[in-house]
Amino acid sequence: MKKNVLSLLDDNGEIAAAFYSVRREGDKLIFDTKALDVMRVDMIVTPAEALKAVKIVFSWPVISFVLLLPYFLIRKKPAENKNK
Repeated sequence: MKKNVLSLLDDNGEIAAAFYSVRREGDKLIFDTKALDVMRVDMIVTPAEALKAVKIVFSWPVISFVLLLPYFLIRKKPAENKNK
């Protein structure tokens, strides 16, 4: 079975970071990641950093992206079907 991997891309479409899994250890979140498609590292998110992330997640650019996500997915489907 193929594992779900979240890939973050740079402006050139290259993978800048890949997230393989997340786990919790005590009061920290540990992300299993690969940076620049080269180095596998564990990234740690503390409670203080998580609060900063909440501010980013509830910003207008993120909220509008999430709300428009169905539109983006539907708009992309016909272009993918033409290529087949």
